[in-house]
Amino acid sequence: MSPDPANAAALFKALTEFGAPLEDIEPETLLKKGEFFRMGVPPVMVDILCDMEGVDFDEAWARRFEVVVDKRTKLTAGFIGREDLIAAKRAAGRPQDIADVAALESAKKAAPAAPKRKPKSR
Repeated sequence: MSPDPANAAALFKALTEFGAPLEDIEPETLLKKGEFFRMGVPPVMVDILCDMEGVDFDEAWARRFEVVVDKRTKLTAGFIGREDLIAAKRAAGRPQDIADVAALESAKKAAPAAPKRKPKSR
């Protein structure tokens, strides 16, 4: 989502309707650089990042992958692409991120070429 007040309010409303634990945040929190919201516990956990170093939102959005997560309802979820994930992890620079970059690059070399995808519309 683009970081603007209308999107932050819509996200906050959706999280409220979902029943997310929002005691410590306000809609404006979702606009602040460096902020994030986490819910769940590993291995079932969701992080909502307000920004990501090393990645331009609009470019990453255009390259995202959409995956059907519920075949019955045809519900889809968007996922950041490999190259954008690698760029974000490089920019973060934490030891685990550097290890993740090495693993992602190794997996990329071992994987067959991905088919060309049509860009997603907003």
